Amino acid sequence: MLVIFRWIRNQAHPLLFVLLLLSAVTQIFRYHFYQHSIYFGQALGAHRQLDQWRSDIKSYFNLRQVNQQLIAENNLLKQQLNWNLTFNSPKRDSSYLDDKTGNLVKYEYIQARVIRNSVQDQNNFIILDRGFKDGIKRHMSVVSPMGIVGVVVESAEHYSLVMSVLNSKFEITPYFYELKTSQGVISWNGEDPTMVDLEEVNRFVKVKNGMKLFTSNYSLLFPAGIPIGTIVSSSSNLKSNFHRIKVKLATDFGQLDVVTVIKNIHQKELDVLNNTIPTNEESTNDDRNR
Repeated sequence: MLVIFRWIRNQAHPLLFVLLLLSAVTQIFRYHFYQHSIYFGQALGAHRQLDQWRSDIKSYFNLRQVNQQLIAENNLLKQQLNWNLTFNSPKRDSSYLDDKTGNLVKYEYIQARVIRNSVQDQNNFIILDRGFKDGIKRHMSVVSPMGIVGVVVESAEHYSLVMSVLNSKFEITPYFYELKTSQGVISWNGEDPTMVDLEEVNRFVKVKNGMKLFTSNYSLLFPAGIPIGTIVSSSSNLKSNFHRIKVKLATDFGQLDVVTVIKNIHQKELDVLNNTIPTNEESTNDDRNR
C-alpha cells in the first residue's frame, strides 16, 4: 500500500492533468450539441460493429449446430408439403396461384442474421441485420429452422427490431394437430426461456403430454403449420374451466443465429379489412340508428 501511495504522490501532477482533461472533454460532449451528435454517431456505429463481430464469431463456432438445424428444417419442410395441401392451410385457395408458374404463392421469405438477442428480461427483443432496404417491415413474422421466433415491431434501413416469443406482450393461438382444433393462448411468464404457458384451453379438451402445437390458419402473420412447441405437462381441476398447460418451445432462443422473415403479400388487403371491422360500440350505435 505504501508503494501505491508513494507512486500516486510522485505522479500527482500528471494524474491531475488527466483528470482535468477527461472532465473538460466530458463537459464538451455533454453540453455542446455538435460535439455530442458526433460522439453519439461514432459510438453507435462502433457499438453496431462490435455486435456484428460478436455475431460473426458466434456463428463460426455454431456451424455444426446450424447444419443440424438446417437438416431438421429440411425434414420439417417435407412434412409441411403435405400440410399445405390439406384443409388446414390458407394456401389451398386457388386465388393464391401464380398465373405464370401455376405455383401456390402467398408468402415471401427473407433471410436474416441475429446480431443481438436477450432471453432473461420480462420483455425480450431481437435485432436482425436486415431492414426496410431489404424488404422487412412491421408486422412480419420471424421463424427459425425449428419454429416461431417473433414478430417485427420496427425496421430501420439496415436493421430490424423483433418482439420475441419470450415477451410478455406476445400472444398466439396454437393449432392442435392431433385434435384438429385451434384453442387457447400461448404466452410467456418471464421465467424459463425454454417454456411458455398455454391458457384458456377448455378442460374438456383431451390434452395429453407430447402433443405438438403449430401455428394455425387463424394467424394473420404466421403461415399455418410452423412449430410452436410440445406439451410437457397439463393439469385441471373442478374449480376451473381451463387446463393449466406447460409447453416446451421448439425454438432454442439461446442459440439463435439464422432466421427467416416472412412477408404475407396480401397483408395490405387484410389490414384494410381489419380497419373496417366495427367495434362493439359502433355496432350498437348502428343498430340504434336503424
